[in-house]
Amino acid sequence: MTAATSEEILRAHLREMPLHRVLIRAIEARILTGVTLPRPILDIGCGDGHFGSVLFPHGADVGLDPGLADLSEAKGRRVYRMVTAADSGAMPFPGAAFRSVVSNCVFEHIPAIDKTVAEIARVLEPGGTFATTVIGDRFRELLTEARAWRRLGLGALHRAYVDWFTRKAVHFHFDSPETWRARFEAAGLEVVRWRWYMSPEATRAFHRSLYWSLPHLVARKLTGSWVPAPKLFDNRFWLRRLARYVDEPEPDPGSCIAFVCRRKPESPVK
Repeated sequence: MTAATSEEILRAHLREMPLHRVLIRAIEARILTGVTLPRPILDIGCGDGHFGSVLFPHGADVGLDPGLADLSEAKGRRVYRMVTAADSGAMPFPGAAFRSVVSNCVFEHIPAIDKTVAEIARVLEPGGTFATTVIGDRFRELLTEARAWRRLGLGALHRAYVDWFTRKAVHFHFDSPETWRARFEAAGLEVVRWRWYMSPEATRAFHRSLYWSLPHLVARKLTGSWVPAPKLFDNRFWLRRLARYVDEPEPDPGSCIAFVCRRKPESPVK
């Protein structure tokens, strides 16, 4: 696929998405557009289809998600040839049905993640590509400036806040690259490469942007659109403000991890 520029990716998000989704999804889209994904493609956790519309400008084959409301929106975007409401731990597809599988920032929300990983290996053809992004073991640490809280004597309040945030975000997994690699390898998915993304600065900016996005929530409830006036955000001010995060080099450490895997040819289809 032809990689879109950072500005194109940012503008596609600024026109339609709240700021917190703009920041993190633009970074993820820039990373994943650099991955070759032969068709047929399965997108696990496709949601409302907006990210897929940016990642797959020429379309994808199947979008899977358990959320019926989101799938209705995804269907309207006409990104996928088919959208399917299903559990990723029991997918309604035959073995080796796809040459590529993608899942963007979904795995941390799935409690029984090993079932999903096994299903991905099953529906992916031998030698096929699996690309995913996940939050990592440093995410909670890098989300806020913990030292500032401690200096104010608010260490306990900070821990309570991070715990509340975790519950609110419905995050179940904060695993290291090594843990994810072992999980993928056990299912027959060989890790070809991985990288950190979201520097400490970008992660804290993402956290702040959740609160900047409150007006978007109000707009969504009143108008049905996150961004009823796109020109308020699709402009040079926001492009300059966010581009430094989208274009940042790979951090060490980062709060999130991107993996590219290959289905092992010798891995049997179950």
